[in-house]
Amino acid sequence: MARMFTGVALALLACLSALPALADGDARDALFNAYQKMVSAHYVADTVTVDGKGQKSHSTLEFETMNRFRASTGDTAMVVLPEGVWMRSGNGEWMQPPIDMSAMFKGMLPMAMDEVRSGTTNVKDEGMRTINGQDLRAISYDVDSKVMGISVSSHNTVFLDDSGKIVRSESDSTVMKQTSHTVQTLRYDDSIRVTAPR
Repeated sequence: MARMFTGVALALLACLSALPALADGDARDALFNAYQKMVSAHYVADTVTVDGKGQKSHSTLEFETMNRFRASTGDTAMVVLPEGVWMRSGNGEWMQPPIDMSAMFKGMLPMAMDEVRSGTTNVKDEGMRTINGQDLRAISYDVDSKVMGISVSSHNTVFLDDSGKIVRSESDSTVMKQTSHTVQTLRYDDSIRVTAPR
């Protein structure tokens, strides 16, 4: 269960790395607007992370809102709602942990967002890039913050589509002296609903 929580927390961290912060000029405006669109949208974030030892992990987060999401990594899954958290390993039964983890998630996300905003530096408009046949605007920035009390340092590039939404992010991060490279693709889907497992 601790391994599942760690995987989900790292996937959340990757999502939070895409959060924009105060910066100068047009790049700041583009990032802030993209962030506003992301946090108010229903979306799926598919994340692939390769750690410093070359080990690859994959996770998927589905957001109805920032405090209503479903996460899966490997053969584990988690549903986080304001009213509780449910976890499952493999095809096993959904269960709620003995402690109320929903309060922790509720407190973690807003604190992390504020810290990411205040810790963002070196924002730069990287111009247009073609990725998978799509022309996207690239904006890079650095983040130094704390997530759940852990220091996180990262260099990030987000890619915005024609509508100004973040559709991809790439991040090189250092957490507790461990490095990783993360690529995240975002897909927006208004039909996403996250409810308690039955």
